[in-house]
Amino acid sequence: MAELGQIPIVANWKAFNDNAPCLGIQEFPLFTDARLTGEIEVGPYKFINTIAGGNRDAVNPGVILRYAIHKEWDHPTFEKTDDALYHGGTAPEELAALSSLILGIRLRAGRSVRRFEPGRDPLGTPEEIGDQTRPYFSVPRSYNIPNAAKGEHPLGEVALLRSLLDMLPSKVISLVRSARMYQDALWLSESQPEFSWLLLVSAVESAANAWRKDRGDNVDRLAISKPELHQFLLAHSNETLVRTVSDAIADSMGLTRKFIDFCLQFNAGPPAVRPPEWARYDWDNLSRYKKAMGKIYQYRSRALHDGVPFPAPMCSPPYSQPDWPVSAERMFALGSHQRGSTWIESDLPMDLHLFEYIARTAILGWWKSLLGPCTSMEDGLVPPE
Repeated sequence: MAELGQIPIVANWKAFNDNAPCLGIQEFPLFTDARLTGEIEVGPYKFINTIAGGNRDAVNPGVILRYAIHKEWDHPTFEKTDDALYHGGTAPEELAALSSLILGIRLRAGRSVRRFEPGRDPLGTPEEIGDQTRPYFSVPRSYNIPNAAKGEHPLGEVALLRSLLDMLPSKVISLVRSARMYQDALWLSESQPEFSWLLLVSAVESAANAWRKDRGDNVDRLAISKPELHQFLLAHSNETLVRTVSDAIADSMGLTRKFIDFCLQFNAGPPAVRPPEWARYDWDNLSRYKKAMGKIYQYRSRALHDGVPFPAPMCSPPYSQPDWPVSAERMFALGSHQRGSTWIESDLPMDLHLFEYIARTAILGWWKSLLGPCTSMEDGLVPPE
């Protein structure tokens, strides 16, 4: 179990920085369908490129993660439940999810395939330990999120991981949880895009929750979000009551507004490469952007609470032409009729791949905002002296 307040990869990294002895090394395959370039070593973790991009299989172990262990985990006492650091994955999966977010690609950790131990065979011992296996991925004829599989992705960009050491533990675990949902969204995007929408919205909302906690007192937020309830509690002349209720419902106050505000605050602008102008989303129309984010959050709420999936046209591969650099960003017809239902153009704000871009860049923007003024990604986004 990780020490209080630190996820395993950070606790292990800090032990490495404190010159704790190496207790062993394990190697984990990181599966992907993306073409990766370069290699990188950050602290006790080395990302080794297997040059698997040209293999026939859709998903290959494109990276070997060499994980040097410098910290033994404490044994639990079982006195009480403690899930403060839980995100559903292992330590290698923390690195895989965060790297997936940074690079914008499908990346998932497999089980340990080799172990190096002090005083044992210097060439290591092959092993098959753990229940993480090659991920299932349904290869489509046309991709819903083309950029996750196409192009080249430099491993050097995961230098951003170095910034985790300077972040508050509460922010790190929020970031990992967002990254895990983003990671799952990419793996499901081609087989179950309806779930990808849910996961991407939840990934943004998780980050927005952590961001909003830094913005104002909960009592002030209650007064703005639920003024009637705030006045009712004040009438009891009990400040403790107001504070208790405000803290208890803090995460549920102004859910849609929090989501929209986060997307606005960390709006990175349009993608660098875009389709012809008539197939683009109108990025300069701020009012339309707000409505689009509100509509997407509304669809997510209906899916969760009423069982109504995201509209079928928003779960279909985007329109494209062979000579286009990228696919269309939005519906540009009057509407669409599919599976017995009809949607007009204004109710189909954007395609899935464009929202994936918005979600990823917003979460990364929040991540970088926690570091203050930074140098380039190549330098690991380390705050200047």
